[in-house]
Amino acid sequence: MCELFAVNSATPVRVNRYLTEFFGHSHANPHGWGVSLRTPAEGMVGDDGVTLWREPLPAYESALAARLLSRPMEARHLQAHIRKATCGTLDVANCHPFLATDVTGRSWTLIHNGILFNEGLLWGYEQREVGQTDSERILLFLIDVIDEAAARQGGRLDFIDTFDVLAGAIVQLGNHNKLNLILDDGAYTYVHTNTSEVTLYAREVTAEEAGIGNTGKVGSDTRDTASASGIIFSTLPLGGENERNAWRPVPRHRLIAYKDGRLRRTSTPHGNVFCEAILDAHRALGDVWDPTAATAAPVTATTAA
Repeated sequence: MCELFAVNSATPVRVNRYLTEFFGHSHANPHGWGVSLRTPAEGMVGDDGVTLWREPLPAYESALAARLLSRPMEARHLQAHIRKATCGTLDVANCHPFLATDVTGRSWTLIHNGILFNEGLLWGYEQREVGQTDSERILLFLIDVIDEAAARQGGRLDFIDTFDVLAGAIVQLGNHNKLNLILDDGAYTYVHTNTSEVTLYAREVTAEEAGIGNTGKVGSDTRDTASASGIIFSTLPLGGENERNAWRPVPRHRLIAYKDGRLRRTSTPHGNVFCEAILDAHRALGDVWDPTAATAAPVTATTAA
C-alpha cells in the first residue's frame, strides 16, 4: 500500500526526522514520492501558496529528497506520500500530492492510500486528468463538488458548507473503495479513512516539540508549551519506541477536519467499510494493476511555487 504523512499545526513543526524515517519505508513503496509544502503566509490563493516536489522513483534513491532533508524543513501545512502503484505508469504525473484550485481560488492538495473498484462517480475524469490514477480523479471530482456548491451559494463557501459537501461526496466515493485520503486547503486539513483495520495514525505535537521555545506564543495565542500545538498523521507510527505510545488510530468511517492543530469538525460515521478481503479477491481476478509490467518514465521533478 502507499503511505501518507501530513502536518497541520498552529506553528511550524520541524519534520526532518519524521520524513527521513517515512522515506525509509519506500523500499516497500518504490514507485514514487512527493511532498507539498505551504508557505507560511496566510490568505494566499491559487498555486502560489504551494510548492510541490515529486519524482517517480524510490525516495531512498532520490538525491532531491536527500537534499530537501539536508537542511531544516519546517511546516504548518505539509503532505508527503510514497507510492506503491495500483494503477498508472511510473511517471511524475502519477505521483502524489496532486494539486488543483477551486472556483473560489483555494489551492487544494490531496494524498491518497487506496484503490477504487467502483468508479461510477468518476467516469469522464480520465479525459481531464494529467496522469492516469484514480487518486487524481478523486481530487478533480471533489473540486467539481466544491465548485457546484459554491455556485449555489453565490460564489463562496464557508468552512461548514465546504465540510458538509466534502463529507457527502466522500461517503459516496467510499462505497466498495479504499479511501484513505488527506486533503489540505492551506487553512484546514481534512482526513478520511474507511478500512476495516487501522491504517492511519495521528500524534499531537506540543508547542515545545514544534520548536517555539519557551515563549508559548503560537500565532495570536499564548499557550503553555506543553499543550498541543499541532497534529501529525502517518500511515504507520514514526519516531521509534520512545514515541510509539504517542500515536493513536485516526477515527475511521467519517470525515475529520483540523485547523491550527485542533479538531474542528467530525461527520457522522458511515457504513462504507473497505475490507482487505475485497482487495485480495480483485487481485485473484487480475483486476489490480501490476507495476512491474510498466516501463518507468524518465525521472523528472516538478515545483509549483
